Amino acid sequence: MNYLHREESPLTPKEWEAIDSTVVSVAKNNLVGRRFVELTPALDPSIQTVAYDTISNTSNDGACGLFGDKECGMVKVKSRKFLPIPQIYKDFKIHWRDIETSRKLNIPLDLGVVAAATREVAIAEDRFIFKGDEETGYPGLLNVEGRSVVKKSNFDEEGGVFTTALNCVETLVKNGFTANLAFVMNPKDYTKTFRVYKNTGTLEINHIKELFDVGVFTSYAVEEGKAVAVSTGTENMDIFMVQDMITSFIAYENMDYYFRVFEILAFRIKNPSAVVTAE
Repeated sequence: MNYLHREESPLTPKEWEAIDSTVVSVAKNNLVGRRFVELTPALDPSIQTVAYDTISNTSNDGACGLFGDKECGMVKVKSRKFLPIPQIYKDFKIHWRDIETSRKLNIPLDLGVVAAATREVAIAEDRFIFKGDEETGYPGLLNVEGRSVVKKSNFDEEGGVFTTALNCVETLVKNGFTANLAFVMNPKDYTKTFRVYKNTGTLEINHIKELFDVGVFTSYAVEEGKAVAVSTGTENMDIFMVQDMITSFIAYENMDYYFRVFEILAFRIKNPSAVVTAE
């Protein structure tokens, strides 16, 4: 991976190993979209474009017959376009004296800047998944055309989030999706669900979690007062990954060293009817 230019940096293999470990750990703790959207690993950063398909949603069920001659419709690509695969990145700087201190005192290099940059990349990835990117032509879960939209209830009122979540599930079921369901809301709205629901003696969040077999998640990429429910699976959406999150050396200037945490991926919504937003 010569494009990382690690051999040009002052860091040792052990220090690079520590950086890689930090990136992986922080990314796992902060990424939300990847917790319910499946990855399609291509793992070749030379790939610069990807086919963005929309799959037709037939109303027919699969057929069962002795001779295989029953009409059952056909699942096929409804539309296809090719989009560039964007980079998501954040740069950070390590002061030359910090490296010298680490070496002379034999103490680990402080990787706080690495962790902070990684967190920013994770936030940007989720923003890409939920809101898309107009410049490169990608829609997000919150604005993709063809999604279903339900009217949300007041989240400040008791049962408001649960009622909204239930409406989302009912809409997904109406669209033909009964499993692999996930629900995402703003963290501030999530805290409002930790209240006893009516006279059940159970927290509202527990009732919400019963509706979604994949899980309930939070992200600041979802605006406060809104929510999104999806049916996951590669038949509906995926993350096309050509370079997972990694760190490269980019420059030496004014005695300091500059690095970049980056990734290269595309988010494809193949079946917009598997997405419901509450607004």
